[in-house]
Amino acid sequence: MSDNSEEQTAAPEEGGGGEETTLEFNLRLDGDGRTIYDPAAKEEAAAPSKSNDGEEPDAKKAKLDDNAASPQPSSLDYSSKTIMTNLAQLSGDATTAKQLDELLFDCEITDSGLLPRTFWMSANTDTQQQPRCYLEKMALEVFHHHVPSGVYYDPKTSGAEWWVQIRPSPPAGRYSMHANDDDGDGEDDMAKSGISFHWDKDEDFRLLTGGSLYIHPHISTVTYLTDLGAPTMVLSKRVDPMSGAYVTDADDDGSMSNVDGLVSFPKQGKHLSFDGRYLHAAPSDLLRDGLFEEQCKFDRPDGIDMKEMKVLERRHRRVSFLVNIWLNYHPYNVHPFPETMISNLSKMDLLGDVRLFDKCDEANKGGESITLKLKGEGKIQCEEGSVDEPHANVVTKNWPMGNCSNDCIDVPMPVDLMKSRNAGDDVNLIWRGEDIKLSGTSS
Repeated sequence: MSDNSEEQTAAPEEGGGGEETTLEFNLRLDGDGRTIYDPAAKEEAAAPSKSNDGEEPDAKKAKLDDNAASPQPSSLDYSSKTIMTNLAQLSGDATTAKQLDELLFDCEITDSGLLPRTFWMSANTDTQQQPRCYLEKMALEVFHHHVPSGVYYDPKTSGAEWWVQIRPSPPAGRYSMHANDDDGDGEDDMAKSGISFHWDKDEDFRLLTGGSLYIHPHISTVTYLTDLGAPTMVLSKRVDPMSGAYVTDADDDGSMSNVDGLVSFPKQGKHLSFDGRYLHAAPSDLLRDGLFEEQCKFDRPDGIDMKEMKVLERRHRRVSFLVNIWLNYHPYNVHPFPETMISNLSKMDLLGDVRLFDKCDEANKGGESITLKLKGEGKIQCEEGSVDEPHANVVTKNWPMGNCSNDCIDVPMPVDLMKSRNAGDDVNLIWRGEDIKLSGTSS
């Protein structure tokens, strides 16, 4: 466990009078690089302090578990896994189809390139923030699904960072408006129909501190709202939080540890979660050639108006709702959705009493699940499920790490097998550590 305090002095802007602005951040990280609750906060919360009216002040009502052996939230499940939520039931009839269409419209609004990249939903709903729309309610449901009662955290500095990804990007969407920016907000060609490889982190804070400090969420999640598009690929590859250097894990005998991976194919209502420190992407070249273009096409019925046309367009995009779960740390410059725009989004009762995870079957992944171990010389060993022999060949894929880096990653992949998968399928992969190669310098 280590205490890390970062102080950053920002240079004055030209013509700003020569004054400097100093920002100080206090971080407490455990040995795995995850943010934890300062034990001093527990002592303060336990103190018999009273407000003027004799009541215990809200600041003393932190969510603390006296039975916790340590401040590290060890009861969280950091494994890469999927589950089908109750959003899978939408579009079964005219009423639920309309609900889904409204949800997709909300996503298009929040993806606007004129808005911030991500938004904040505080876990401290008692005193700080109440959900004002369905997307905020949804983000909070995701948070509490993965952070069960009894987990030791400070609600004042914990919450859900949420946003959406849409491919193809609408004309006013973030990718369409910023793809060619030179400020790092854009993405490379890989991101036109997918998402480039990256680590989730407090990006503004990383840039503010010179580019080498990586503060990750505890858990990253993806909830698919359509069946279309590139699968999400997660690799157990990490960076050092204090330097940004690539981490190579070793077993007790000194050999390189295996690298675990999960490739999750989208399906409406499917929910993916994984360790927030892990490398991930949505590589569209794992789809059958031309499939995404086919998925995005639709016939325009005679006599429909522009509004109905827009509805059809939204149904034929890859739309995902993303939530990063932050504990004991609020990412820098991430704020709630603008109050001036909130009235444009669906109210919290969009789906009535339906909750995302109520009575969900943990075994229902949305499709077939297989586990493969990739051995040397392009050989595949099927650990779970079955693989057709024609799909057993392995090709080393070389993927870029996005516009913010000149780095790339080499990954042996059973490409033909991936291209034969269906919506909702999962492919669990195990590589030898030496077979995954990251080249260049991380950023």
